[in-house]
Amino acid sequence: MRPPQGLTGVHSPVSPLRPDAPLAYLAGTLKRNDTDAGTVVDLQGARRERRLELYRARLADRLAANRMALETLYQGGTLFSPEGTRMGRALLKARQMLQRVSTLVDLLAGDGVAPPPRLPERIEEVYAELDTLLCRSDALSGRDEASVARLPRPR
Repeated sequence: MRPPQGLTGVHSPVSPLRPDAPLAYLAGTLKRNDTDAGTVVDLQGARRERRLELYRARLADRLAANRMALETLYQGGTLFSPEGTRMGRALLKARQMLQRVSTLVDLLAGDGVAPPPRLPERIEEVYAELDTLLCRSDALSGRDEASVARLPRPR
């Protein structure tokens, strides 16, 4: 039998990890407002965070695949053939698009130079641009996998 909380320092209580908590990720991203009647959970904020995390994961996956493809072209020596050069240019163009996606994801997260969009219409415009850039990048990279653009949109 394990205690409900352990102490890792003088004043830092830590609750142990429990495998029976399937919503642990969601609970960590929720914003709570305590009132006298109970706890109010910001589900729209949690959905926005989850959607942003999905795009970040897809971006990281595509950047890694792009880098691996460029390294393979270079290390194999095929980069210096006419076909390899064409493929290298396409991969570099795809990488530029992925850098633009990274900038837009930072904008949505509030980490960019400009303030994040607040109007729902503007937010959806940014996500539409993200989807377009990811589709173009996939086409240039020769990816046949499912794209973020084909995922259902949260309501």
